[in-house]
Amino acid sequence: MQRLDWDNLRVLLAVVRTGNLRIASARLRLSSATLSRRLDTLEEQLGGKLVERTSTGCETTALGLRIATWAEQMEGSANEILREADTPEEIEGTVRINADEWLCFLLTSLIPPLHQRHPALHIEILASQYPFNLARREADISLRYGKPETGDLLGKRLGQIEFGLYANQTYVDAHAVAIHNRQWQALDFIGLDESRADQTMDSWLNALPGAPQPWLRGNNALSIYDGVHAGAGLGLMAEFTAHISPSFCRVLDAPELSREVWLCVHRSLRENARVDAVIEFLEEVWPA
Repeated sequence: MQRLDWDNLRVLLAVVRTGNLRIASARLRLSSATLSRRLDTLEEQLGGKLVERTSTGCETTALGLRIATWAEQMEGSANEILREADTPEEIEGTVRINADEWLCFLLTSLIPPLHQRHPALHIEILASQYPFNLARREADISLRYGKPETGDLLGKRLGQIEFGLYANQTYVDAHAVAIHNRQWQALDFIGLDESRADQTMDSWLNALPGAPQPWLRGNNALSIYDGVHAGAGLGLMAEFTAHISPSFCRVLDAPELSREVWLCVHRSLRENARVDAVIEFLEEVWPA
């Protein structure tokens, strides 16, 4: 039995679909003579007429229609093979994630299992007070407090971050009476300096009756974490830090400071395999 040339079957499919030899040859980027020669070869191999040439075009014979049906099935299988080949078995490359310090702190604690899932994937966590510009590709993913406001960004709500007033266990033990009685004037506070002041959080702290101004300040959110960890006083922190650091004790809830967390990506990356892998992972592991 002679081997069928797939290119000749493609010629038959093009002729059947267009009903015209000239149009079919243009679609396949073949000369009319080459297309006719390939069609003649296929008819000779199969031992029957597949296409009847007419003055207005061509008509497919019953044999030609049957062969075209099988050829379409072959074409579908070939396309599936190509799609599979275009899908990498291994997610690889670098994904850059931008967020504020608190969310970057949480990301760092959540991300390790992603490395086991995709060993060839590299992650860069980029902390900043203000969101990076995704349209300029300053980052691939941005975690923000609030739904994206521009149409070029796609957003998914990950969850909500709660805040509270925290101290470490040693400080709480040493100031148990003042904390229990909420004698804020007898306690020490940690906060941000003027360059990083958060008006909402400052207002919340200032509303505590008698609370003194922070004696220790830093220019990033994690300086509050470090100060609380060292026993320097009370500080407003994201709730998840207490789960990461068991020595932290919540002194007072701050429900007014709760913030929704949205994962944002630029529309141009919506079908990027590495970015999709990171998004899928974050949706799985993000604290409920």
